[in-house]
Amino acid sequence: MNNARKFLPLIVGSLVAILVFWISRKMRKGNTANQERTAILEKAREAKLAKSILKKSENEESPADSQISA
Repeated sequence: MNNARKFLPLIVGSLVAILVFWISRKMRKGNTANQERTAILEKAREAKLAKSILKKSENEESPADSQISA
């Protein structure tokens, strides 16, 4: 019993260190996944904006083309 009390802080400290390491690894993986999602969403927004601009420019060109040919 006396030996167990000697090693109890060492055992508890080891468990806490393992727990902190495991939690930090999970957070790092989650952060990486969030960064990838954010990058994908940003690219999607840029593509949507480019598509909107292209569509708007095509719509502006269409009336001018119809006036020239009429």
